[in-house]
Amino acid sequence: MGKRKNEVSSAQRSSRRESLNADRGAGNLSAERQTEKFSARDRGSRIAVYGLVGLLTGVLLGLVLKAVQQFSGHEVYRLLLNADYVPVLKEFRLSEWTEFVIHLVISIVLCMVLGLIWERLARGGWLSRAKMTSATAVIGIVIGVLLYPTTLLSSGGTPPIDSLPSWLWWLAVHAVYGAVSGFLLYQALRAFLDRRSGY
Repeated sequence: MGKRKNEVSSAQRSSRRESLNADRGAGNLSAERQTEKFSARDRGSRIAVYGLVGLLTGVLLGLVLKAVQQFSGHEVYRLLLNADYVPVLKEFRLSEWTEFVIHLVISIVLCMVLGLIWERLARGGWLSRAKMTSATAVIGIVIGVLLYPTTLLSSGGTPPIDSLPSWLWWLAVHAVYGAVSGFLLYQALRAFLDRRSGY
């Protein structure tokens, strides 16, 4: 009887391991894995990783927009760093580095929030790499749409509101920023769960 129980238990563990490997190969995170493995105790380390994702993708966004501005002449990088419309910051003459750091802080906070949101959504069902990547790409585009009109509040040096090429560059790069952020957040979640699961 005991031997049979051990065999059943072993078979169940083997089946679960195969299921988890299938999830990993398909780019999915199952509800079972997330419900079991996400805990308040580990939240600090997870948030730190999400912040690192925001730092990396924020640097990527800034560098790509700077390259676009240099090669196309459309001042989308200047728009990214523009703080003329921010009540307190507009009173100071900020250097490019200071403005870039402010941009990075915003990107870090955004990815921290998105990571926590994805954790919560993941507990209710399956979460795939494709869903996270596409959803955050859309979020990136929405952020781009909301921010571009701030060019009207700039004291100068930003693209015109009716510049179609600037709009296209701005939205395209923000979409890439969102997609890369979503992909890296997914990889972070999966790596964390794999490490905790021991698979």
